[in-house]
Amino acid sequence: MSKQFTPQEGSCSCCSNTYLINNTPIARFICHCTICQEYTGQAYNDITVLVKPDVSELKLMRTKFRRWKLPPNISRGLCKSCNKPSIEMAMGGNLLLVPTSNYADAAALPEPSMHLFYNRRVADIDDKLPKYKGFAQSQAMIVKALAQGLYNRFSKR
Repeated sequence: MSKQFTPQEGSCSCCSNTYLINNTPIARFICHCTICQEYTGQAYNDITVLVKPDVSELKLMRTKFRRWKLPPNISRGLCKSCNKPSIEMAMGGNLLLVPTSNYADAAALPEPSMHLFYNRRVADIDDKLPKYKGFAQSQAMIVKALAQGLYNRFSKR
């Protein structure tokens, strides 16, 4: 059983684009896709997934959204002030993706569960996490992780 989550602030690197994260993410993974690399300016995106009600005080007018690929599965938000990752939206805004670097206390988060699009990695990562390659395998594992996370979240009610 996971420990109790203490709500915490999330923000872009300049802290002008803030929001409140009120619950444990339903998933956390490390994505090596080229879109995440471009979006973050890093070798990978260590990302958490939350359901919309888990995030409050979200000020979207401070965020500019961009879609890198069609169909536009994910809208990736950059802070209008610092141009750094703020928050991403998927499934019509019902799922919110927050880079772990945007949490005030990333140590309080669950550990990542896997690497995705590992075939696009910039460098090898020596850890014990499963590493999934290619679009089909990575997407299947995302769907599985999200389904499990949603089941765990909502079956406890």
